[in-house]
Amino acid sequence: MSSFISDEKGVMEPHADLSAMALAVVGFVIFIALFAQTYDVYQQKSFIAEHYQDAANLAEKLSRDSALTGSIRPDVIDAGKIEELNKNPSELLQKYGAYYDFMFKVEANTAARNYIVIIKDPDMTESKTGISAAIPVTVKINDVQDVPGMLTVKIWRKK
Repeated sequence: MSSFISDEKGVMEPHADLSAMALAVVGFVIFIALFAQTYDVYQQKSFIAEHYQDAANLAEKLSRDSALTGSIRPDVIDAGKIEELNKNPSELLQKYGAYYDFMFKVEANTAARNYIVIIKDPDMTESKTGISAAIPVTVKINDVQDVPGMLTVKIWRKK
């Protein structure tokens, strides 16, 4: 037994530690990738937390804008004005798009159909990372029909 411990004829193979080194490098790369992904998710969530109120405030402003509401009742969104605005939304989008790119959607359910209009700049690419805020509104479908609806605004960073 003592000859086994004191035997100096041991051979060290030159490639024996390569598998251990490769395993360590792979582990380190996976750790860095997980850390980077976690940081990216943290940045997105903090952006959402910081700017949700901006999206909610923009939704409030849009719900009272004269381009969307009627002159008789400024608290009711007029479906006819929305349809007109959908043809050329650039003026309204420039008016409120100083800090963020944004789009908005007006939804209302009537007995006859679901009324959904999405207003966005056709040249603008929508980001996957954005903040949405929705507020309840009243939508005037015609002269005799007002229905409850939702105004949803999505904002994202300008590129």
